[in-house]
Amino acid sequence: MAHDYVTTVSRPRDNRARTDPRRCKECAKSLGGKLGAVGDLATPVTYGNCVLESERRIKRDRPALAIVEGSGEAWGGRRAFPECCGGGGGVVRCVATTLTRRQEATRVMPGAGAGELSGCVNGVREVEVQWGDGGRSSYPHVWLRENCQCSQCFNPSAIARLFLMEDLSIDIQPKHVEVAGGDLVVVWDDGHTSRFSGPWLLQRSFTPEAREEQRSRYKLPMVPWGSDLDVPLVGYRAAMEEDAALLEWAVLMERYGVVQVHSAPPQVGVINRFIERVAFIKPTHYGRDYDLITHLSRSTINLAYTGSKLGLHTDLPYCQDAPGTTWLHCIRQHEGQGGDNDLSDGVAAAEELRQRYPHHFNALVTMPIYFQDKGYHLYQFDKIARRATIALASTGEVEQIYLSSQSRDSLMDLDSDQVYRFYAALKVFGDILRERSVRVKMKPGEILVIDNTRVLHGRQPFQTSMSSGTRHVHNSYVDMDEVRSKRRVLQDKLGVSFP
Repeated sequence: MAHDYVTTVSRPRDNRARTDPRRCKECAKSLGGKLGAVGDLATPVTYGNCVLESERRIKRDRPALAIVEGSGEAWGGRRAFPECCGGGGGVVRCVATTLTRRQEATRVMPGAGAGELSGCVNGVREVEVQWGDGGRSSYPHVWLRENCQCSQCFNPSAIARLFLMEDLSIDIQPKHVEVAGGDLVVVWDDGHTSRFSGPWLLQRSFTPEAREEQRSRYKLPMVPWGSDLDVPLVGYRAAMEEDAALLEWAVLMERYGVVQVHSAPPQVGVINRFIERVAFIKPTHYGRDYDLITHLSRSTINLAYTGSKLGLHTDLPYCQDAPGTTWLHCIRQHEGQGGDNDLSDGVAAAEELRQRYPHHFNALVTMPIYFQDKGYHLYQFDKIARRATIALASTGEVEQIYLSSQSRDSLMDLDSDQVYRFYAALKVFGDILRERSVRVKMKPGEILVIDNTRVLHGRQPFQTSMSSGTRHVHNSYVDMDEVRSKRRVLQDKLGVSFP
């Protein structure tokens, strides 16, 4: 049977986590709910009405997901822990309980009566509905008609419209609207009748609050970071065995763009099994996965096989559909100096560039350049892509970074007088990226998973001598679509919502 725990956790920079039973009640009260603690705890001891784990360090793979019972709130990542119990600490909920218990503790659902329709009014272009709690929402006529849920217009098993755009009249009007049997019923001027349930309409409300919630389900907000980042940690075994720990990993990937998975077996194929728990490997012209084993010879198809310094870069920018995430599993590390990985938040750096040097930002947004990779691995290939260094979304936000000095082509589709402008912008951007970067040296069994659309990675140079051991990293790719998809699936399964 699953237990409820209450514990407070402090996390100093050495990543140790300690409990403080004396403060549990205050923390629980301040956060407005009964709290639970980390799973995998030793035998708990009773303290008042709470069950506590005391005088014990919590494993590093617990927790990065904190959930407050009764509050409907969840936080992911070290930085998001509430500042309580002596600073740098937090109160955390057990996410390693049974599914039933976890659903009871974390499900975030509308309250009783949410989505209950009490009335409706037809307007010139919209139908306004009234909710049982007194709120109101408006729905355009054209949207209601196109999204009719009847069997003639929609196939629920395929989640696809049967009613096509060619059948839609933009100026369609209802002849009659009413609330009947808890549904909004619309009789259209073409004779068709549509029914919409209250909860279905509420979820698709056009209010700013509902739209913000929809955006968060699509993509969790990024947490920008710089040189003070402690790379988020998740335990391999927990992520492989527990859905809550895998959800934690997926949330951290979306928010921070990099997660270090620790305590994995230092064996080739381990990341393949992890990836298969998420989705599937994205193959490239290097194969489904491949081994980066240091070569003593300078004659190689890729600098990653050498001990040369690799500048901050995104992988495979010469592919039209570049991989969304890069997976680096350390099988054997270089024992001497060097071989560390540098990491930098490219989106945060681009926003800093926009604020400080808007002319340089504009240059990297508007000047497309070529990236190329050519050679033979599994087959003869010649990959070329032409794109700007900084890609923007339709909202104007920075969406993706394409940067690699290693694979940026010397061919430039620019006027000669634009070349200096491009180089000046790229130089300043590179300086900002390095200023904001962090450095980690993986140990055997550690895995770096990197959002290749956002976070740039590099490698410090090292001497490729056999005496210090050849460096061996197993590499693979997964699309970021699959990470977000897994997060949504697990959110629904565990009943968790994120602000």
